[in-house]
Amino acid sequence: MRKFLALSVEDEQLLLHLHQHIYLSRDFIEKYIYVRKDADEKKVKAHELSVFRRLNQLVKEGYLTKFALPITPGSGRSSNVYTLARFGVETVENLTGIVHWQNKWSYEPQIWYMHALTLAEVIKSFEVNNNPEVIEVKQFISEAKGYFEYYEKEENKIVRHRIRPDGILIIGTPGRDDQNLGIMVEMERSYADKTGTIRKLNQYNHFFGGVGGPKHDERMKKFDADVGLEHPVLDWRVLFIGNTESMGKRILTQLKGQKSEKPILAASKDDLLKNPYGDVYRSLKKPDTLKSL
Repeated sequence: MRKFLALSVEDEQLLLHLHQHIYLSRDFIEKYIYVRKDADEKKVKAHELSVFRRLNQLVKEGYLTKFALPITPGSGRSSNVYTLARFGVETVENLTGIVHWQNKWSYEPQIWYMHALTLAEVIKSFEVNNNPEVIEVKQFISEAKGYFEYYEKEENKIVRHRIRPDGILIIGTPGRDDQNLGIMVEMERSYADKTGTIRKLNQYNHFFGGVGGPKHDERMKKFDADVGLEHPVLDWRVLFIGNTESMGKRILTQLKGQKSEKPILAASKDDLLKNPYGDVYRSLKKPDTLKSL
């Protein structure tokens, strides 16, 4: 017989975070999920042992699955990485009314698990390093939900198009919805091929192209409905994130001379973890100049 647990707010947030990012490290969970505010409204992390026990309980009762995986380069030690188990997926569906999940993610770690862990850290940096009076993250859309496929008639035939960002960020001024910026996030691998990088750019160019025309308007209407944008977006950026600063420069070099419908930016993972709202971005037009969003 299935045993139900009385889930805390933190437990539910963990399940929702895992639905978005698929894999999370124990360090991430301890740092960002199991935290509460004390009497002075300061965030306080739960004791490490109590988090360990709670995670084990959620694994035992079928909410989570854990894998022992290497996550630190050069280290022979493994760390616990968590994802949703079947009951966790069902709970997310009950909480949100919708779920985007592939069962294989729960049964064995996918080869891209480090990619997912890094993206989770970067997105969380946008959330916690903001100035709450100036800018905030209004929505994050995962790759599974943000994948968008559409068909359009071209030269008397129907052509299939798609975009598959690793994530979509909507940021903007708190309390206002007329200045929101949308960011298509691309987490780049160490050896991103030029052909693949240009293909991604061409896909975005088609998606954003034809502003003011009926195809563009219908495309954006369908995108809004399929992806579930909760806030209107005034303008868009495409952000390539590299493990190192040199990787970001390499991506811009690969795209040199290419046309772009929307501004193309590159930044290093480490810079974004420190200050995602600072002068840490290089643009396709001015790759040697650091700028903010």
